[in-house]
Amino acid sequence: MKSTKYKDPQPSVAPAKLNLWLFIVSSSMLFAAVVSAFIVHRPDAQGRQAWTAFDLPIYFLYSTFIVLISSITAYYAYKMAKQDELNSNKYFLLGTLGLGILFCLSQYLGWQQMINLDLTFVNARPEDISASYVWVITLLHFVHILGGIGLIFATWIQAIRLNVHKKSMLLMSITHTYWHFVGLLWILLYLFLYFAQ
Repeated sequence: MKSTKYKDPQPSVAPAKLNLWLFIVSSSMLFAAVVSAFIVHRPDAQGRQAWTAFDLPIYFLYSTFIVLISSITAYYAYKMAKQDELNSNKYFLLGTLGLGILFCLSQYLGWQQMINLDLTFVNARPEDISASYVWVITLLHFVHILGGIGLIFATWIQAIRLNVHKKSMLLMSITHTYWHFVGLLWILLYLFLYFAQ
């Protein structure tokens, strides 16, 4: 009598993708908590004359344009990989990587502009934390961007080794999804801070 061998069923969603979506949900909740704290705290602080209204640094607007362009290059990197256009995939990944680094530079210049205006994390009036919220939100997002840059770099290295193609899309798909997440997140955060100020 022959024994029947059973294969373990393949998961419908790759564990790495599931982990990514869990991370995206948890990160979204983190930023939602900070934004909620901002909304709750501001009216009370304004009533005590402990809230400074100020314009966001122009470099944060530049960051928004940069992240929009990088989302386009990330999309084409993904599309080229699905079509086995491997050289184009590498070029679009490299372009996205460069734009990610440029985004970081624009953030740094924005922080420098805030420092020059004495809008530091802790200012001369400790009870006035209006600038502190901007620092917390942008720094938290910056950490997420660094993670995205690391993913793009890793994917680019794998693309150079010809390990990214239509039959091997997991890493490319994760990078593509995550980069769109941090891009959309920045746009929403920028619009919130712009209109909230």
